[in-house]
Amino acid sequence: MATDAPQQRHALLPDLARSRAVLVACDNDAVRVPELQPSARTARLAQALTSPDAAGAFHPDAVMVVTAHRHPAEVLDAVRRAAEEASDVLLLHYVGSGPRHREFALPSADPRSEGTAPLRTVADIVLESRAARRVVLLDCEDFETASGLFAGSPSPGGAEAAGGLCLMGKPPSLYFGSGDEAIPAGDEFTATLAEALRSGVADGPEVLDVVTLRNAVEGRWAQLGYGVENEYVTAPDTLSLVGGHDVALGGNIAFGPEGDRSRGPFHLDAGVVDLVERWWD
Repeated sequence: MATDAPQQRHALLPDLARSRAVLVACDNDAVRVPELQPSARTARLAQALTSPDAAGAFHPDAVMVVTAHRHPAEVLDAVRRAAEEASDVLLLHYVGSGPRHREFALPSADPRSEGTAPLRTVADIVLESRAARRVVLLDCEDFETASGLFAGSPSPGGAEAAGGLCLMGKPPSLYFGSGDEAIPAGDEFTATLAEALRSGVADGPEVLDVVTLRNAVEGRWAQLGYGVENEYVTAPDTLSLVGGHDVALGGNIAFGPEGDRSRGPFHLDAGVVDLVERWWD
């Protein structure tokens, strides 16, 4: 009896056995809503990266989420272990704001300390890893400083980086609701990326490479700008990007005529959103 051959995994997707991901969050006490904390958003992204519904990029056992670390060593141990084990894709995601983030990402001004930020050590581990493809996602304050640890100055145009490195991200947009309470604005990177992976991209490719995801996320923010009358959402935001053509972070569940569009797939980019909105005006 003939049997169906196993479906070959798309080459842009991480090899499940040889890829690892570490997702790190530094919560901010000024964000009072638990669902909006970096740790909650990171957990949603971890679920999207391992979802079987969309050809998850990583096996669940290959994803380490570090959201309540008391010491930087906990993060460094997780990154070192992932870097040692990954030979195909090594992904690092970091989201943070507020005092804990500054302690983790910025050099200490205390003359008694060594002055090296833990995030710099993380960057060194990632850059020295033997992984063929390295992906860094940054959703943090002091973005220029943090991204410079990995790739110098990321280019909005998506120029290729040396050594198989892809870097994408932006600083968070936070505004203050009342008193000292910080509320993330609508152009929130981590949560929007997770939703793009879960919802798919209409008219997009079979798998969601990082460039496609960048364009789709920016399109969703542009769509939000049309739909929300809010002084804090005045124009679509953009993501900085280096590389991204050679790695995908999930399958596109909305791909093709039989694709699943039940979650409301993202548009291809901000240009498509503009055409759609003008058509309906």
